[in-house]
Amino acid sequence: MFKKTVTFLFCISAFASSAQQEIKPIEAKITDVTVFMSGAQVSVTGAISLREGENQVRIAGLPAQLDANSIQIEGNEAYTILGARHEINYLTSAPTSPRLRALQDSLDEALFKHKELTTIKEVLVGERQMLEENRAIKGENTTLIVDDLKEMADFFRNRQTEISYKYLEIEEKERLNNREVERLQNALNSMNAKVNSNPSEIIIALNASRAGNSSVRISYFVRNAGWVPVYDLRAKDVNSPIEFSYRAKVFQSTGSDWKNVNLTISTGNPTVGGQIPVLNPWFLYQAQAYQPVSIASGGYNPMVTNETPSVAAYDYKSVQDKSLSSYVTIQQNTVNTEFKIAIPYSIPSDNAKYDVTMKTESLNASYSYITVPKLDNDAFLKARISDWAQYSLLPGESNIYFKGTFVGKGFIDPTQANDTLDLSLGRDRAISVKRDMLRDYCKSNLLGNKKTTSKAFEITAQNNKNQPIELIIEDQIPISQNGEITVEQEEISGGSLDATTGKLTWKLTLQPGETQKRQLRFSVTYPKKINVSGL
Repeated sequence: MFKKTVTFLFCISAFASSAQQEIKPIEAKITDVTVFMSGAQVSVTGAISLREGENQVRIAGLPAQLDANSIQIEGNEAYTILGARHEINYLTSAPTSPRLRALQDSLDEALFKHKELTTIKEVLVGERQMLEENRAIKGENTTLIVDDLKEMADFFRNRQTEISYKYLEIEEKERLNNREVERLQNALNSMNAKVNSNPSEIIIALNASRAGNSSVRISYFVRNAGWVPVYDLRAKDVNSPIEFSYRAKVFQSTGSDWKNVNLTISTGNPTVGGQIPVLNPWFLYQAQAYQPVSIASGGYNPMVTNETPSVAAYDYKSVQDKSLSSYVTIQQNTVNTEFKIAIPYSIPSDNAKYDVTMKTESLNASYSYITVPKLDNDAFLKARISDWAQYSLLPGESNIYFKGTFVGKGFIDPTQANDTLDLSLGRDRAISVKRDMLRDYCKSNLLGNKKTTSKAFEITAQNNKNQPIELIIEDQIPISQNGEITVEQEEISGGSLDATTGKLTWKLTLQPGETQKRQLRFSVTYPKKINVSGL
């Protein structure tokens, strides 16, 4: 059992007295990895054979990008750690990963195919040239026979046609092969750019009280790794709980494959500084800026539907069956949450993303439909979940399944949630919504130096489902940003108006086949000399 941990920043003097001493290489294996949002803490364990007195051992094949200041060495009572140093081995090349070798093999095969196709094209061109040079079939003392002429013309035409079609076929194969060569070369360049050709190593100076076998454990932080959260939301119907799956897509390009390691997923991020910020004085200055007269008319986006923020595009791969979240132990720390995976995982150093299921829960949810017909006439199913904070969720994309069918992608952003977390479950075409302008009410009037513009809309909602539904309709009334412009609400059909944002909400209960209508009417009065934008 390890008894002590030593963190080394500068350990040079320990090597001064034993500069000529033999340095023993030891075999070490990556045993534990904690993956953060950015970076990973890697632990390596190796067996050592000690002689009495001073010893120097080398652990080689480590990533060149590891943070030397993060190195920690754990020993035991069999020896005392005198010092350690980290250095790059410029005489050794880093081992090539299986994916890198596979890419290089595929590229070599595609390049050979290119040479093969080029050779076939040259043969066809030569054959065509030979036919052209032997078009004359009549010698000086030969009588021309019509049948011979016809036979040779047929041969010439047929062969030229065959050569032309074969040439076109080879050109198409060459075009596709060139595209494959370009794709493989780009992938290879991208991977090579992330790999340092020279590995690093750690040399440790030890003092053993007696000869014998022991072990040493080293941990270090490396940046070329991380994970992104992904969620799967599955609901059978609006009366069932949501099956919620919390997954991590883990990636790394450290130059060392993680083979059958004890994996821990952490919501922490060591790359973010831990220094407490200092609040400086807040000075105000007079600004001379032109402010255009306008009315806020931006749309209110209730939820993300099929469009999600971009994420890095990688080949998603599954290491093994990750549905057994019972193998995951969750540990809540002061500043982060750790998911310890009991099943050994293997994550190659290829920067591809590998699925790790961290948690699966059945969540009680209340369902309702929401529509914003000013922006989109479709109704969206929304699930509201309480007590969501206990799951340590992070912003990430979600895959939405309803009644066993994939309905689209969404985005979960816990930073925007309060007591409840709202999840979008996609569109429901069985609810018809439309928003029509009432032209009889839409007009402009001049009275003195004032102009009044009136707007009116009617929203119609129909439930085509065979069960009653709760439907929330959202719209808005413009907000004036100028004291000379006044907005007056004339009709909101019992809706709830937020005077600060101008957001207007109706909550309806629609029986099967029922249709309900709501009206929105308002007027804007402003000096006729002012141009009002957004109206």
